[in-house]
Amino acid sequence: MKTVLLVDDDPATLEAWTLCMQSADCNVLSAFDGNGALALLGEHSVDIVVSDWMMPGLGGALLCQTMKTNSAFAHIPFLMISGHPHPPAFVHYDGYLQKPVETEALLSAVDRLCAAKRRRPF
Repeated sequence: MKTVLLVDDDPATLEAWTLCMQSADCNVLSAFDGNGALALLGEHSVDIVVSDWMMPGLGGALLCQTMKTNSAFAHIPFLMISGHPHPPAFVHYDGYLQKPVETEALLSAVDRLCAAKRRRPF
């Protein structure tokens, strides 16, 4: 069973993503910003992080950058989601979806990124 960390400052979006992931039998952790996500990453083993890009405080771009430069978290796939049509080029995320996100697209991206992680040599 996958453990998914969902990060978004909008409670309704977080609730929708949570229901989507739970329908696919995933364990779900959630945070309203990047700082909350980093705290959860320090306490739990996570298979993937799904995060909004624009959030107050530590947003998705800085969260991703922080994770990818920390050896404890760099191996965790990062799926960036944003309402912007063009993903931020300066961030080294593993996948990108544009809002609004369809349930099937979200589940497919999570499955694909987790499968790619399992195939990577360590």
